[in-house]
Amino acid sequence: MENINIYDNFLTEGELSNCMMIIAQPNWSYGHTSSSMTGFNTPFWIMELNKYEFFTIHLKKKIETLLNKQFKIKRVYANGQAYGQDGSYHQDDTTANTYTFCIYLTCIENKHIDDAQGHIFFKLPDSKKITCIEPLYNRAIIFPSNYLHKGTSFCRYIQNMRVCIAFKLEEIQGTVGSPVRPLP
Repeated sequence: MENINIYDNFLTEGELSNCMMIIAQPNWSYGHTSSSMTGFNTPFWIMELNKYEFFTIHLKKKIETLLNKQFKIKRVYANGQAYGQDGSYHQDDTTANTYTFCIYLTCIENKHIDDAQGHIFFKLPDSKKITCIEPLYNRAIIFPSNYLHKGTSFCRYIQNMRVCIAFKLEEIQGTVGSPVRPLP
């Protein structure tokens, strides 16, 4: 896929545990929407994560090491979509050298995975193709922030909310920092 990279099993068990502990806190708010140019905006859940060093320092370094690039975090948050809370096509940023890095955190039983839905859809630039990626547990993806995309909810038979950690990143030219140490 054109400039879209997938990294399965991105987080260690310790990192997953930290993520789950943070997103289990009652800091969610309802009413976030995709910035659609069409005006079709279905609200969904959001939790701002900029105040957590686990995301802004530890996971940022892990992303930088993986990609061999340095980034400034413009924003990091969790979004949650229950059934019927599909996003609409939008761009996260139109500035050069900006990327969106997503980590999917909802575990679905293997017997339901093929029918769960909840994909992220992309309209690839200079193409009439639409492609989608499954939101598998502990899967990370990165893509240029100017790609038109939308996240969708799981089907009505999946009782869990589709949770994704989204990093809005701006590439900084220079050298990469020290390697990341896994959490215990």
